[in-house]
Amino acid sequence: MIGIAGTDTMNAANMGQDYVLHPDNKNLGHLPGSYGLPYLGHMIPLLKDPFTVVDGHFQRYGPVSRTRLTGQNMVWAIGPDYNRELVMDPQQIYSARMGYDAPLGDFFAGGLLVRDFADHKFHRRIMQTAFKTSSMKHYIHSVNELAEGAIRGWHRDADFHFYPHIKTLLLEIGARVFVGVGLDGDIERLNQAFLDMMAGTLAIVRKDWPGLRYRKGMNGRRYLEQAFEALVPVKRLDDGLDMMSHFSKERTEDGEFYPDKVVADHLIFLLLAAHDTTTSALTMASYYLARHPQWQERLRAEVDALDRNLGYEDVGANVPLLEQAFHEILRLHPPVPQMMRRTIRATELGGYPIVAHTMVAISPIYCHRMAEYWKEPHTFDPDRFGPEREEHKQHPYLWVPFGGGAHKCIGLHFADMLFKCVMSQMLRNYSFRLPDAYPEPPSIMHFPFAKLTDDLPLRLEPRRRG
Repeated sequence: MIGIAGTDTMNAANMGQDYVLHPDNKNLGHLPGSYGLPYLGHMIPLLKDPFTVVDGHFQRYGPVSRTRLTGQNMVWAIGPDYNRELVMDPQQIYSARMGYDAPLGDFFAGGLLVRDFADHKFHRRIMQTAFKTSSMKHYIHSVNELAEGAIRGWHRDADFHFYPHIKTLLLEIGARVFVGVGLDGDIERLNQAFLDMMAGTLAIVRKDWPGLRYRKGMNGRRYLEQAFEALVPVKRLDDGLDMMSHFSKERTEDGEFYPDKVVADHLIFLLLAAHDTTTSALTMASYYLARHPQWQERLRAEVDALDRNLGYEDVGANVPLLEQAFHEILRLHPPVPQMMRRTIRATELGGYPIVAHTMVAISPIYCHRMAEYWKEPHTFDPDRFGPEREEHKQHPYLWVPFGGGAHKCIGLHFADMLFKCVMSQMLRNYSFRLPDAYPEPPSIMHFPFAKLTDDLPLRLEPRRRG
């Protein structure tokens, strides 16, 4: 059986370097740029307004510059050409594992995001079967059933806030689709564990000490590990069609089951990615549609014309306007605003030499709003993805919400399906608007995922449908 440490050692040996063990290179003085405040660098303003911070660097220092975020010196490589170089990485120069290890490694150890090269390819193959067409057709029934049942009752909440309701719903959907049964209905505890983990990734003091945010996050991780590992033996014996059942029954080349911990690691990462990123996308979409009622009506007319819940074929072919809206939300608020890599050997960026073990970041949230490519880039305008404009096709790596190359999001089609099914139920059941005098622009927290700080109060008006 192949374990995490063993495979990483194999990768490092194949490349002739112990890249995992080597400390980060912090000597970036030959690059233009600014480190900002001592230790914190530009982290605080980046959390508040990432576009403005990156734009300031880009305008002053050019597309390749040095910066610092919470004690970590790094290179910003900005623009679609650099997006392509880092995500495609044909020469295997850039390590995703080491790029994300500092903020995420402790919490998502074993997930695809923190695996590299042959190891990543090996484990991705384990998971592919859970996203094949037959599996997706099975999942969509659970998605529609749970979404329809929950959303119809939302108007009864006199103090309705969209974010906590959609987060709970998507976690319930994720638990059904990913895990099936066996969590004893402990959705609140599961939700809290994920909340604590994501808060832990932003902890400045990264010590597993009582009272610290980091400790709370690690406790959330430990709870999930125990819950999922306990279910693996059960899943190997049943004939379930959920994702965990698929993973639990996969075998190594030696014919052995993968360790329980490996299965649990993948489930933790996937469940987080499925429910938290789509929670963000649906929340931001609901805000923009409430702000732009003409678009709300266009989408509603499209889903009403189907006169049924979305089927799997509908998702890909019969809701083009909903697809455009989804793409526009991911442009304005990509699931990963900043993608990280670390060089494993020397390279060059923008004419500057970059030595091995240097942290490099690309910025989808900035690239998605570059005025030289996008018309009125800060404006919600799904038509920019329509057949008459197709602004995203000016460069194949201009729009990269799901990354690309070997690390392109394995669950992107599931996320697409989940967004469209849930939003179609929202549109079928309600007309919705913002409260009177709602602030413009609203207060948005951008990391780890985009979220309105007030949890998005909405005024829901139930629709009467014949």
